[in-house]
Amino acid sequence: MRRLSRLMFTCQDMSRLLSDAMDRTLPLHMRVRMRAHLWICALCQRYEQQLTLLRDVLRKNGTTLSDGGDAENTRLSPEAKARIQRALDSRRT
Repeated sequence: MRRLSRLMFTCQDMSRLLSDAMDRTLPLHMRVRMRAHLWICALCQRYEQQLTLLRDVLRKNGTTLSDGGDAENTRLSPEAKARIQRALDSRRT
């Protein structure tokens, strides 16, 4: 049993690997070990479902996450700034 537990990923390992698996294809031996962990760990199953949901929602809306390289896409339009300002002003009065 000890040997088996050394082959299994921890939940901490899984959180990183599940994210990595969204971006690239992992080697077969890692995918098998991940599936074994997911088979017995309901929390990691839920985390995988949440990551998948987030990815699908972002893809559906045409949104991409970047490492901050393109600041132009992260700025608010003047109309959005005005709406926010009006909402803040209405709360003050």
